[in-house]
Order: sequence, then structure tokens, then C-alpha cells
Amino acid sequence: MDGIPVEFGLYLDQVQRQSEQNLGWMKIFNDRVTQLSRLYRDACRDLERERIAGRVAQEQAEIIDEKLRVLEDSAARSAFVLVLIDADTDAYLFDDKYYRDDAADGGERAAVDLRAAVRQHLQSIDGALAGLPIVVKAFASGDGLAYILSKAGIIRQGDAQDVVSRFTRGFSQADDMFDFVLVGKGKDRADHKLMAAFRQFAENPSCRRILLAGCHDNGYVRMLEKYVRNVPVAEKVTLLKSFQTGSEYAALPFASTSMASVFRTRRLSIPRAGSPGNLAVQYPSAVYHPPSLVQMSPKRETASSPPSSAPSTPTITTIALHTASTKPNSSPTYAARAAVAAFTPPSGISRPVPSTTSLPDNVILVSANDHRIDATLPPKSAGAVERIHHKTTISGKRYCNPFHLSGSCNGSGGGGGCNYSHEPLSVAEKLVLRHRLRGEKCHERGRCRDPRCFYGHHCGCSSPKKCNFSVGMHGVDVESWREVYV
Repeated sequence: MDGIPVEFGLYLDQVQRQSEQNLGWMKIFNDRVTQLSRLYRDACRDLERERIAGRVAQEQAEIIDEKLRVLEDSAARSAFVLVLIDADTDAYLFDDKYYRDDAADGGERAAVDLRAAVRQHLQSIDGALAGLPIVVKAFASGDGLAYILSKAGIIRQGDAQDVVSRFTRGFSQADDMFDFVLVGKGKDRADHKLMAAFRQFAENPSCRRILLAGCHDNGYVRMLEKYVRNVPVAEKVTLLKSFQTGSEYAALPFASTSMASVFRTRRLSIPRAGSPGNLAVQYPSAVYHPPSLVQMSPKRETASSPPSSAPSTPTITTIALHTASTKPNSSPTYAARAAVAAFTPPSGISRPVPSTTSLPDNVILVSANDHRIDATLPPKSAGAVERIHHKTTISGKRYCNPFHLSGSCNGSGGGGGCNYSHEPLSVAEKLVLRHRLRGEKCHERGRCRDPRCFYGHHCGCSSPKKCNFSVGMHGVDVESWREVYV
């Protein structure tokens, strides 16, 4: 009996240890159940949130799909083909036949024929495009267009403005989506209008195709280069080429076509001074240097020239200008220029090259062999030469030639993206820059037709093999100059 309490105590200790062990396992189980319950509750909440988010996303996707469908339907309903025409150059003048007889009817026929030619082109590349509306925007200077057409003898000078007005009105009225816009006077106004229209519609999904009629020089190449890597835009652009095409367009990946049945197929033929029907703007003179605007008015005594007792002999220039206008020291009008041009110089007097101040913005000079001829620059002042020398040589300034001489700089962005100075220069200092650049050859040489080009296109030195200008740029017959509207 004495051993029973001991055994019972041992048994009791064992039961107690077992109970404590079971209690520990129960606590662990309870903690695990609690954790799983919390995870389950969180999972349910996450699932509900995802269910709600999925439902919202689905609803939003349906709304977006509906909006996209509406936009696609709207783009399809409003789809069109755009034709942009730089009508400020003879490469994109409408054929002479449209200006004969009734100009308004001619403008309407030009619009109808252009629309037919565009549809025929669209049918050849994609039949679906041929059924789309065609929007045409042609830009030109009204005064310049009337001026050059009258010079070429296509229309009479006295009726030129009225003919151009009636032609453009007939063109615009032929179709609700056709506009022939006369931008007024000013250099490059038509170019800027065309580029703005191109930028506006280039990435417009409703615009399915753009036909650009402006390849006569390289003026639009920089604009087009920005869209070379933009595949949707590059695929919709087609270059409408004419008889004259800038050399840099060959490197662009755009499709091209031509419409010889609507536009001119050759350059305008401008008669020389003294020839029948001539209306050319030329300034013959009894001296070998081109007359400035001061020389075009009656001679006056200056402080540096003593008065002469003998009556002054009027020059050919002053005679012609007095015939057309009685306003001294005024810029020659179109009528005055025509009067000067109609005066035939006596034999033995050379034909001096006109000054840059006497030519319209969109007119260049070419020789009888179509070699570009540089208009004579006005003389530069010694003071301006000294100032430019000090600024460039001593102060080390490098001026942005396009900004100062053309009024624009592609890399300027207000001046921040250009590495050259946009510091203001006087008119006399800009003239010195022009004289300097005239001594540098143009890479297009005699083929250049850019009226904004300020480089040299020929040289009169006696050592062509040692000259920076190529041999072909020497010996140019400058006296055979004639004007070409570009």
C-alpha cells in the first residue's frame, strides 16, 4: 500500500504533462485557425474588390469600345482626301487653256479637271479612296500671279487682276470643298499657309491621303523630314511632282505622281526687253552698274557733288520712269516697271543685271541657258563693313544667316535651339552679310531656283581653276538675263 501514492503521483504528473502538451497544441491550432480565418476574410474582401473592379473595368471597356466605334464611324463618314497646291510658282500654274476666254469658266474647268485627275490617281492605288470627298486648297499671291501671267503674255496686263480674281472665284465655286486662296503680298506667305494646312491635317485620322503640289524647290523638304519615321503619315503623303523638282525630294520615302493634263508642263517663257508683247520687269541704263532706287528718280545735287551749270542729261532709266510715274524717290510700281521694260536700249549699251531691290520676292534671274544669275546687291557702306568686322572678327560673334536674311530660323525656337546669334542687326549690316555670302557658292549651282538663296551662283574671275566656284559657274552670259517667276 505504501507504493500506491507514489505511483499515483507519478501518474498524475504524467497526466498533467500530457494535458499541458495537449493544451499547447490546442493553442497552436487556435492561432492557426485564427490566422487562416483572417486570411480567408482578407481573400474574400480582395475577391469582392476584384469582382467590383472587374465589373467597373468591363463597363469602362464597353464605354470605350462604344466611343471608339463612334469615333471610327465618324472618321469614316468624314473621311476625305486633301490636295495642297503651292500656286505661287510656274511649276504649279494651271495650264494656259484655263485662262483663255472666260476666266471664271476656266477656273471652274480647272477645278473639274483637277478633281477628275485626282480621282483617277486614287482609283489606281486604292478604289476605296476614289469615292471619298476631295478637299483642295491652293495658295498664291494674287498680285504676283497676275503679274507673271501678264508678263508671259497669257493674259493682258490691263485685265490681269480681274482675270485672276475671276479665275480663282470660278475655281472655288466649282466645288464646295475647293478653295483658291489669294494670300496677298509678302514673301513666303503662300508657303506658310500651305505648311500650316499640312501640319493641321497630317495626323488627322479623317484625312486619308494628302497630295502635296509643292516640289518645285526644296522649301518643303525640312517639313516633310519630320514625318519620315511617322509611318501612318508617311503612308498617306503623295508628292505631286511637276516639270521642276527639288533635288532633295529623291531621298524622301513618299510616293509620287504627276498631273500633266492640269498643270503646266514647261517653264513660263518671259520675253526679253524690246521684244513684241514684252512686259518683263527690266531696268536698262546708260551705265554699267544697275540703277538703285535713288538713280531711278530725277538727279539731285548732293553735298559731295558740286552743282553743275550745264543741264543734266536724263538717263534711259529716268526717261522711262518719268513716262510711267511722276512720283520722285518712290518705289517703281508694276506699271512703271513695265514702262521701263518696254523701252529698248540703244545698240552698244549693255544690259546690266537688275538690283535685288527692283525684283519682286518670287522672281529670280536666269540666263539664256537657264543658269541662275545673281541680282546685283546695293553697295555696302564702309561703316557697316567696319562694324560687322569688329563684331565677327574681334568680338567673335557668329550670326544666324537664315534668321537675319530670310527672317526665319528652323532651329531657333525663339532663339533657344540655334547656336548662332540672333542679335539685332541694322539693314546696312545685313547687307554686308549678303555681300559676304554672295562670295560663297551655292551647292545647287546654276540649277538653284530658290528666291531666298543668298549664296553665289556664278563668278566673273579670270582664274576659274583656282576659284572656289566650279568651272561651270564661270563665263555665264549675265547680259542674257531674263526673269522667272518661282
